[in-house]
Amino acid sequence: MNERSNLIFKLVSDIDTRTAYIRAKLGTLVPAQIRALRLKSDMPRQADLAKAADMQQSRISMFETPGAANVTLETLSRLAAAFEVGVVVKFVPFSEMLRWENGFSQDHFNVKKITADTAFLSPAAHISADDFSRKMTANIAATDKQTDSIRGASTLQFAVSNAKPIQDAFTVTESKCLTQAV
Repeated sequence: MNERSNLIFKLVSDIDTRTAYIRAKLGTLVPAQIRALRLKSDMPRQADLAKAADMQQSRISMFETPGAANVTLETLSRLAAAFEVGVVVKFVPFSEMLRWENGFSQDHFNVKKITADTAFLSPAAHISADDFSRKMTANIAATDKQTDSIRGASTLQFAVSNAKPIQDAFTVTESKCLTQAV
């Protein structure tokens, strides 16, 4: 059995191996992201980040050193707030975790601050074509079921004439989600 096959077998069959493997990946990727964010921020020194996050500089050093510290969700939240960015923690298939790790580069890791995140600040202006198309399709289907009064006009004409209300409804829904999350 080759080395890769042996590792896959261990990962599939042993929880302790999976735990150690995931911990090692996180222990490398999280420090790399913290360091990349700090170096690209207006707080290039560890002491600057420590002050912004209300931590000691020695802790920032530990958080940036692979395997030196277990970073808690509280710590990630404080660091993200200091960097003025968000954090996503999600469970994914191993293949996605490895794909993300293999594609990660500190040099190309750029995260917009909240003040520059126009998709957050003005969500209505950033509706993707796919989202808009799904909303239009759903609106057309709902309209077709609710009323027969549009028989004189084509469904496409009706959808196009109602595009603005659909966009407004999407924005309201997005705003409700955002308000509920805060």
